[in-house]
Parts: sequence; C-alpha cells; structure tokens
Amino acid sequence: MLEVGAAAAAAAFLISGRVTVRAAARAIDFDVLLVLFALLITVEILRESGYLDLIVERTVARFSDTRPFAAMMIIVSGALAMLVTNDVALFVVIPFTVLAGRISDFDVEDEIVFQLIATNLLGCLTPLGNPQNLFIYHRAGWSAGRFITAMLPFVAWNACGLLFAVFLLKRSQKIEAARVELPPRDRVEAVAGAICFVLVVLEIARVAPAWIAAVAAAIAGGAILRRRIFAVDLSIVPLFFFAFIIVEGVRSFDVASLWRGSIYLVSILLSQLISNVPATVLLTPFAEPHWRELLYGVSAGGCGTIIASLANLLAWRIYVRESNRDRAFFWRLTAINFAFLAWAGLGGWWLLRHLA
Repeated sequence: MLEVGAAAAAAAFLISGRVTVRAAARAIDFDVLLVLFALLITVEILRESGYLDLIVERTVARFSDTRPFAAMMIIVSGALAMLVTNDVALFVVIPFTVLAGRISDFDVEDEIVFQLIATNLLGCLTPLGNPQNLFIYHRAGWSAGRFITAMLPFVAWNACGLLFAVFLLKRSQKIEAARVELPPRDRVEAVAGAICFVLVVLEIARVAPAWIAAVAAAIAGGAILRRRIFAVDLSIVPLFFFAFIIVEGVRSFDVASLWRGSIYLVSILLSQLISNVPATVLLTPFAEPHWRELLYGVSAGGCGTIIASLANLLAWRIYVRESNRDRAFFWRLTAINFAFLAWAGLGGWWLLRHLA
C-alpha cells in the first residue's frame, strides 16, 4: 500500500511537470537501489543457512538467570540489526525468546519489547541498521566511519536506557537452558551469504561498486533460494525508487522555512504519523547540512506509535503468531515504546545541543 502511494505521488510530480524525466533520472540513486536489493537477498540466504539461529541458540543456552539473559538478548538484537537490518534481527531473536519463555515459565513480553527497541535504537549505529539509515548515508555522502561516529553517542545513550529498564522492570528469575530444535544448517549457503554480505559492506565502505554486490546476490539467490527468491519482500526497493522522485518534487516547493531549525523535532513527530522511512524521504530535501539531526530524529521517532517504524508492526505480529498470547500485548508494547520515545528524544536533543 505504501509503495502504491509513493508511485502515485511520483507520477503526480512527473505529470504536473514539477519533476522532468531528465531530473528524475538524475535524482534516482541507483547505487542505493542495487545495494538494498543485494542486502535483502543476502540476509535471506543467511537466514536460510541456519547459522543465525545457531548463534542465538548458543548465546541463550549460556544463561540461567533472566536478567543477564535479557541484557544479552538486547545486545544480540542490537548487534544483529547493525549487520542485517532490524527486521531480520526480529525474525531471528523473537521466536527463540518465546521458546525460552515456554520452557522456563517466565514472562517474556517486556523482553520482546526491549529487543524491538534495541533493533531500532542500537541497530541504527550503522548504515545497514535500517532502511532510512542507508537512504541518508548515500544522500549525505558520508564515509561509514563518519556515520558510525555521528551515531555512537546516541546509541550509547539508548543502550544505557535499555540496560536500566531491564533492571527496573524485570525481577530476577531462574531460567533453564533453552533446548530448541534448530533448522538444518548449510555451509554452502552460509559461505555464499557471507561473500555477498562482504560485497555489500565493501560498497558501504566505497571500495567496490554496488552492481557487483547486486549481481552476486542475484546469482546466489537464484541458485540457493530458487523459487523462494520470489517470496523475498523486496518492496522497499521500488519504494525507494519512487522516493527519489518524490524528494526531487518536494525540493521544488519553498516549504523549508516551515521547519527550518526544527528538523529533529519535525522528524520525530512525522514518524509517529507516517513511520520513519517516509518521514526521512519527505525531510531529506531540507536536511542538508543537518543530517545528524535527521538521523537522530527518525531513529528516536521509530519508538512511540505502532506505525512509527515498520519494525514495531513486525515485532507485534511475530510475537502474537509465535506465542498465541492475548493481543493486549499491543498496549504493553505501545506504553514501553512511548517511554523510550521520551528517553531517546530527550537524549538526542541534549546531544545535538552539546556535541559539535
């Protein structure tokens, strides 16, 4: 539905003459589209290999108490999101956490919410952490090192908040080692996925062109996933394609004065209404040179309402499907998400004011 709306908006700009075909062709960043395609196929190959599940299972099995377990799973969730996007991280960690709760008979609802927040607020450290990061990274023209350096204080602030919340909201309980039936592992798939992922990282580091990663991912995906490649959700690619045209169209309006000096606040509020990826697209024409404000704003803005980030919707659906628990979990998720919206929002505001 979001893609249809973006296509309609892009078409309106083209038909109205606000954006010419030549200007649209110049505006579209094909490197972003290619590396995003490569990343989506790559993470699906890595998921199919079974090794991501093994890493999480081995991590969970080391703990016998809920608090250190919760803290470690937050770290695992954030670290996975930094490497393979927040959506993929949730697909891996939530089912394991639900299973650990079944075996050990402890309430995992808060832990699921903390994992979601970790993928949003810790995973945003890298350009690969979520789609809006990748979009801003290419538009800003930053190096990967500069991007990580800019995000590090914000991520550190939110890591402190998450660890504090674990000790505040979760009482300590014993937990049994979670013995789970892992999916079969395939070394060929793991190696192919790792090679494709390295090529994506090399593109992010501006060492190799995006087309190499895209071609490698397409070949590996066709050979390994076969018909399953058509089931991979690639909708974000056409969304970004249309987004570049929309950004060019929005640039033609003189509306920057409406939020000049308020990119951070506007990005948080707009994310609550239309989610942080579309908010990023709409604000990008007016963000330069305030890329850090936009990054902090849409990252913090991923918390709050259920639609503030697509990861929020995804986590809710995965948990309800895996646990068969009452859907009142929605309200628990929303309450904690808004608490972290306040924490991340205030922290980001302070950092932007006091750090050069």
